[in-house]
Amino acid sequence: MPGLISPAERDYILKGIECNIRADGRQRPDYREVTIETGVVSQTSGSARVRIAGGTDVLVSVKAEIGPVQVDPETGDGADKGQIVCNVECAPSASQQFEGRGADDLNNELTQMMSRFLCHNTNTPTHKSSSTEAGTPAAPAGPGGINLSKLCIIPGQQCWVLFVDALVMDYGGNLMDAIFMGTRAAIYDTRIPKTEVQDLGDGQFEFEVLDDAEDTDIVEGREDMPICVTLNKIGARHIVDASPLEELCTEAKLVVAINRSGEICGLQKGQDGGIEPSLLLEMIQ
Repeated sequence: MPGLISPAERDYILKGIECNIRADGRQRPDYREVTIETGVVSQTSGSARVRIAGGTDVLVSVKAEIGPVQVDPETGDGADKGQIVCNVECAPSASQQFEGRGADDLNNELTQMMSRFLCHNTNTPTHKSSSTEAGTPAAPAGPGGINLSKLCIIPGQQCWVLFVDALVMDYGGNLMDAIFMGTRAAIYDTRIPKTEVQDLGDGQFEFEVLDDAEDTDIVEGREDMPICVTLNKIGARHIVDASPLEELCTEAKLVVAINRSGEICGLQKGQDGGIEPSLLLEMIQ
């Protein structure tokens, strides 16, 4: 992520986008080539790697662990639901801008956005990678696609917690789209062990995790998970899949999460510039 751009470079990019010819030959609505691999990390429940031609490289892993059910003390919601805990970390080697405090702020921003779009919880706290610290789980919710009720083992007691960890290994623009592509692919790759619950009477239950790698469950609702499209307003136009230099010319950014039915699951605006209402409608459509 370069930190500086010359006036000549900015002018070249702005005029090219106005003429619908971007610096790398693409038109405004064109994505670069995307490569997705699954099952790339052992000792996880699911994993995926996404590479966008031009540099961006993201690795996403999903780890299913058993934890206590989290119940909302005010509403009582969540007693029969599992949880999703998200974490995004940008490797310092990916870009100079991923070093120091700036990296922490970016990690928190990406983690919160990912949690909000997947769990529809605007108050989800940020936390460290599940490999080092479990952190505070996202509040149980389900409109992000995944059926959290299917992750519950014993209502009010135990559930499956999906730790979704994304590592940005290289940066070439368009981070959020790549992270969500990787998350969707990793959850499609995820397999959860089956459990057997026994009723001991008097409201007491116990469960056993079946040790059969061939007989596992998929993540219910995975096909309804949203994907992200990041739209960058540059001049009077907007583009998708911005390169690092194009991001430096961006006045305003709109991240749209959308599911397979075409329903908008989340919106987030970034940067200081404004977006005219007419352009906003055009971007969303």
